[in-house]
Amino acid sequence: MPLAGRSPSANPRNRNAKTYDWTTVEATAYDGPSPELPAKGGRQRWHRETRAWWEAVRRMPHCRLWTDTDWRFAMETAVLVEAFWRDSPSVAAELRLRSAKLGLTHEDRLKLRIRYAAPDDGDQVLTQTPAAVARLDERRKRLVDGAS
Repeated sequence: MPLAGRSPSANPRNRNAKTYDWTTVEATAYDGPSPELPAKGGRQRWHRETRAWWEAVRRMPHCRLWTDTDWRFAMETAVLVEAFWRDSPSVAAELRLRSAKLGLTHEDRLKLRIRYAAPDDGDQVLTQTPAAVARLDERRKRLVDGAS
């Protein structure tokens, strides 16, 4: 007995046009302003692997696209990386989702439609920082002083 409904298309590709285009970023490490990991209370320091993760993330070429909220999201993700390396594997699923949103792997960047290109490839390459990173120290101080 045949199934109800339309028969499959002979050309099953997606006919919907993409609503946004690729972002091409110069394939050089980002060396612009980026926040430091916040100081931890007491004598405890960030795990060695967390510090290495943060240094790799803050130097990704597409970080020049990030705004203040993107940096905050990355810093919050660093807390999950810290928990993972401090023997809390239950955060692995959330860490994987956040890593994809940050575009940490080549596959993740393809999904985000970000590509790296050498400046001499002839592509229109973004080389400057579109938005300055805000210093959060002053805001934290105001929040703490206001709560007192």
